[in-house]
Amino acid sequence: MKDEEKQTNTNKIDVFYRERWDEAADAPMDERIKDRIYRAIVRYAGLDAKRFTINTFMRYAAAVAIGISIGFGTYFMLGRRISGQDNANAPANFVVTADNGQRSGVTLPDGTEVYLNSHSTISYSSDYGVEERSVNLTGEAFFDVAKVADKRFLVHAGGAVVEALGTSFNIKAYSEDDEIVTTLLEGSVVMTVNDLHVELAPNQTAMYDKNSLQLSTKQTDNDYAVLWRNNELAFEGRTLEEIASLFNRSYNITIQFETEKIKKYRFSGVIKNNSLDNVFEIISLTAPISFRYSGDTIILSEQK
Repeated sequence: MKDEEKQTNTNKIDVFYRERWDEAADAPMDERIKDRIYRAIVRYAGLDAKRFTINTFMRYAAAVAIGISIGFGTYFMLGRRISGQDNANAPANFVVTADNGQRSGVTLPDGTEVYLNSHSTISYSSDYGVEERSVNLTGEAFFDVAKVADKRFLVHAGGAVVEALGTSFNIKAYSEDDEIVTTLLEGSVVMTVNDLHVELAPNQTAMYDKNSLQLSTKQTDNDYAVLWRNNELAFEGRTLEEIASLFNRSYNITIQFETEKIKKYRFSGVIKNNSLDNVFEIISLTAPISFRYSGDTIILSEQK
C-alpha cells in the first residue's frame, strides 16, 4: 500500500473516532482491551504502526467502551472495507470474551443487553437481526432481550438452543460442567437439546445433564441464579471439586487436592466474592479441610 493510501486510511479512522468521542468521553477501558484493539486496527487495516501510534489511538479509546462488541465489530469491519478485503457475501463474526477473574457486558445491535460471567465468550454474525437474532455462548451469561416481534432470539450454548422473544434469563453452559442450566426471570423461553425441549415460566430452571442426557425442570429462586452479577458466589449441594471449578474461573487461580476424599464434600451457601482467604476460612469451618498457597495455586488437604 502506498504512503498516501495509508495516510487516507488513517484519516478515515481518525474522523470516525472523533465522532464517537463525545458519545463516551468518560467511559473507562481496561488497558489490555486497548492494546488488543490497537493491534487489531494495525493488522486488519494494513496501517503503518509507526504512523498510527498507540498515542493517537488512545485519544479515542473511550469511544470503544460504549460497547465491546460494537467496538471490536467496528474495528474489524472498518479495517476490511478500507483495505479492500471485505467480502459483502461473507458476514463477519464479532466476539466478546470475559477472561478468568473478569466480567464484561455488551449491548447487541437490537438493544439486547448481555452480561458475561468469568471464562465466558459470546459471538454473533454481522447479519444478526436480518432474518433472526442468533448468538453463540460458551460459559455463563445473563440476557435482557429487546422485544422485536418478528425476529426470533436464539442462544446456542453447548448443544442446547434457548429461544426467547423478549425476556430476561440466565444460561450457564461451561464445557467443563456436567450440566447446561437455563433460569428464567421474566417472560418465557423454550430450551431445546436434540429432540428434547421444555418451555419455562418465570422462576423455573431447566437443566440438561450431559451424562444421563436428560432434560428436567424445577422451581427456583431466580435471584439465586444471577448472584454472580452482584459479585457473589452461590452453590447448592455442590461438591468441593465442582466448587473448585467455579473458583478457578472467578479468581483465575488453580486449586489442587491432596486427597480424593475431600473432593466429595458437599456445600450449599452464598459467599461474597471478595477474598479467597475469607472463602476458604468459611469452608474450613464446616469441613475438616485446610488450605495453603503455592504461588497462584491453592492446595487443599485434610486437617490433621
